[in-house]
This record gives sequence, C-alpha cells and structure tokens, in this order.
Amino acid sequence: MVLEPKEFIKNRINHSYILKAQQQHKDLSYFTQSALQDDITVEYLRQWANRKYATSDKFLNWVKAVFKTDNFLSFFKYLRNPLASAKLINDDIKPQLRRVFHADDSIFKYTVNGIEEACHPELMSDSFDDELFNAILFNHNSIVVQDIDIANNRYREFVQIDQVISVDCEKDKINKLAYKSCLEINSELVYGFSYLDSQRYIFFDKDLNELVAVNHDLKECPADWVSSENMFNDNCVIKKSIFSYALTDLEEYVFLKTLQRMTEPNGAIPITTKLKSNDTNASGILKKTVSDKEPMSSLTVGGQSADIINGVSSSESQLQAGTIVAVAPVKDPNGNINMDPIKHYFQFHYLPVESLTYLNDRIKEIENAIKSSLLGDFQEQNEAAKNELQVAKGYDGKEDTLRWLSKELSRIKKLSDYKTLALLHGRDRVTVEVFFGTDFFIESLDDLFSSFKNAPNAIERRKILKRISQNKNKYNLTQAKRDVVLYMLLPYASDTDFEIALKKEMDNTVFQMQTRFDYWISMFEAEYGQIEVFYDSLGDDLKESSKIILITNLIKNIINNEQTISNA
Repeated sequence: MVLEPKEFIKNRINHSYILKAQQQHKDLSYFTQSALQDDITVEYLRQWANRKYATSDKFLNWVKAVFKTDNFLSFFKYLRNPLASAKLINDDIKPQLRRVFHADDSIFKYTVNGIEEACHPELMSDSFDDELFNAILFNHNSIVVQDIDIANNRYREFVQIDQVISVDCEKDKINKLAYKSCLEINSELVYGFSYLDSQRYIFFDKDLNELVAVNHDLKECPADWVSSENMFNDNCVIKKSIFSYALTDLEEYVFLKTLQRMTEPNGAIPITTKLKSNDTNASGILKKTVSDKEPMSSLTVGGQSADIINGVSSSESQLQAGTIVAVAPVKDPNGNINMDPIKHYFQFHYLPVESLTYLNDRIKEIENAIKSSLLGDFQEQNEAAKNELQVAKGYDGKEDTLRWLSKELSRIKKLSDYKTLALLHGRDRVTVEVFFGTDFFIESLDDLFSSFKNAPNAIERRKILKRISQNKNKYNLTQAKRDVVLYMLLPYASDTDFEIALKKEMDNTVFQMQTRFDYWISMFEAEYGQIEVFYDSLGDDLKESSKIILITNLIKNIINNEQTISNA
C-alpha cells in the first residue's frame, strides 16, 4: 500500500526499529564520547543509594546491582567524566583511523557540465569529509540529506537518528524519509516535519499542515544512511558501528579504571590504626573561641574590633609531618621496657600488592584487546620485539580496518556528492568518482629503512625509497611529491648501488650528477623553477618515465655546459 506523505508521518514506519537504533546510539555514545561532569553532592549520592528502580544509566544500574550500597557509592564518587574509554577512543583510536585520509592511491574526480576537476567548490569537501568521518564513528545511525538551499549555500545536512520519525528503506537504500526539522518562513522559524521521496520535498508544521512543497528530478530519494552495514538481518534501520562488538570491553575498561582510581588515595593516605591515648584535643576539632559569631569583613569592620579574638586552630592530628609522639613506657615484671607498644603505636594498612598487580595487568590486557579489535594491532614497534610474521599480521589487521573505513567513506561521499551536484546542475550533467584508497602508509619509518637496507636489488631499493618519502611526508603532499621526483632522478638509489657501479666504467656526467646532486638540482631550479612544479607542468598525457628522461636530459645538459665552460 502506497502511503501519502501525511499518512507516512502518522504511521511512523519502522518506528520500533528507530527506537532501538536510538538506544544503540545512546549506549555506544556513553563510552565513546566525552560528557561534562555532573556536580556530586551528598544529597545526590543519597538519592542514588535510595533508588530501588533502574535509571536511564545502564552502566551504573549494573554496578549498583553487583556492589553493596557503600561500595557502589564509593565507586560512583570516583567515576568521572570524560570516561576513561572516551579518552582512549578519542586520543588513541581516532587519530590512527584518520590515516584513511592519506592514502597514496585515493581518487577524487568530478565532471560538471563537461569540465573535469579534482574537487568541486560547491561540495565544501574538507569540512564535509570531517563530518562524515565523525558520523561513521560516533553517529553511525544518522542520515545524510541533500537539502538544497541556494540562498544560504547549504546543500546537505546530517539528520540524527533521534530526529527520524518514519523511514521506508531496503538494504542500504532509503525510499522515503520523514524527520523533525524547522524552516524559516516569513522571517519566523516554524517547527515541524520534513518529508522526502524520489519526487519531492514537503514541509509540514506540527499539525501536519502542508506549508512548502518542492519537486525535484533526482528520480531517487535525496537521503542516504551514513553506514551501509546492517546490525541485524531482520531490519535495515539499525546499523553496525565500528564499536558495536567492543561495547562490553569498553564497559569493563571503565569499570576497572574506576576501581584503579579508588585504590590510589589508599596509597597516598593509607588506613591507619593507633593505640588509644588521652588526647587533649580530638583530631580535626577546632578549639572553641570566645565568640561563635561570624567574623566581620575588612570592609565593614572600620574602627571596630572583631568578635573573634583567637585565630583558627590547626588540626591536632598526630599523623602530620613533624609531629613528635610521646608514648608512656611500659615495663615488664623484670623492669625492662616493653618496646612493642612503641614500635606498633601506628600501623599502616595498604592494599595487597597482588591485587594491584592483577588490576594493572587486567587493565592493560583489556586496553590492548580494545585497540586490537578496532585497529587490528595494538602494539607499537618499540613495545615488544616482533618477528617478521608478527609485523606482517599487524599491518594486515590495520589495513583491513582502514580499508573498511575507506569503503564506508567512499560509498557515502560518492552518493552524497553525486546527489548534491545532480540537484544543482542536473543528473545527466555530472559524474562523480570517489575512492579513499587502500594504501595508508602503515609501515613505520624504522621498518622501511630496515627493508631498504635488506632489499635484494636496486629496483626494490628505489621503490622503498619512494615509499619512505611518502610515509614521512604523508601530511605534506607537496614535499612528498618533490621527494619522489628527486628520488626518481637520482642515478643510484643507495651508496651500495653507487659503489658497485664505480667498479665499472662510469660516464663522468652521471658521476657528477650522483655526487653533486643537490647542486645540480639547484642549478636546474634556478633556470626552470621548482622541479615538482615543472614535472606537473608536463601534463598528464606524458608518461612518468618520459617526464623523468626529459628532466634528466635537461640536468645533464646543465652539467655538460658547465664542464665545457670550466675546460675552456
């Protein structure tokens, strides 16, 4: 049965799955995103202790179920935001996943009205790519809507799952969508619902009165799920997150890190027992003053004198540094002084070392498990000695994760970029090719230099040399391009190759080029400009090998001309 837009909104299609997707997002966000710390008061703690029902905080409900009340309240006091798991995700996991933006083989090509370009300005790709990346990580159930607003240069928006009212979808394709929104009409914001399908946009107010209706010629719904993978087979609404199967590990990690935080004060201020004595002043009690009135401020005291004439008393605790404790001697029947009361006047109690060791080891274990499941390999190269097979497996795991992320980013960016340009210029006038790549410079520089040293021949050494440059300059593409061109021009990729060549007859021009390479490059750039710019100016029609031969011949001409002048 085909529902009209109003009925589609009223019937809330797939509403039960939308609610589950909202809950899934909330559960994951609790451990992956930072939150502000609530102020904890005695009354707040008392309310938690007296609650006999489950709250919206699933994690604390679980802790309360397994702990005695006193232990739970102690745990609650030491649970601080941002949670340890959010710090781990945002400081350790997220930066490594951003490697997806620096692949060597990425492709971005757009043709609009017959003109090809690498990045179309209307797409505002840099900011949108960052939004997509964060959405895939932290809002994987959200939807990208191409909602063209030419007047304000806004062409698309992210719709969170808690804004979705009704959705008709199959696999990873959305056919119809309705969500909460607002629209400015006659300089006034009107709140209501947006409806989209393969033919039109419609905006309804809260009473479902149709206020705006616009047709489009995209021939498909201008909305797409951010994530493509479904979490379950029975519906296409609840999507799979990269954190979906790490949730229990994140929960345990926060639990253990909080327990660890609870043990730290005991190390600095241990539990203490002491012999009972007749103290003149109870510990922590201030001496009684002449008056219990509140002291005047300096602004109002004027010529008067304060009611309180005694200063504030310090604590009389015997545990303060510098305190001298006098213990009355106890003699045995033989008249000898019994030293035990003196030796054991104070006793300090610490947590067993075995418990602390277990806690620390378990935290490291679960942290490594989280990193391994999300990144493929949790150990840096300097953490432990690894054989070649272990290193290779680690790289494969990291590449698998990044390739999955590249696939997700490529899919949603291509869909959104195409639909945006198609709505702006016509679907038959645009083509879009988007691919975030598969080569992410996973190897460390140490590994690459080691491979360079052990390479079997000059061809492999030159390949690795180019890769070293790309890895080292992955955040500086201009410098990476320059280094690669220079490495291709260098006659011999290593001293080893050069020494082998010296044993045979070598052309003097080649010898000069190898031994004074930097000088000749400077001479070339003085005449022709930056070498990487000159390389690019030769155009895409000329093969890489032809470009290198041409530039090499120009450098050799400079060498020969200078040699001729010197010999003249």
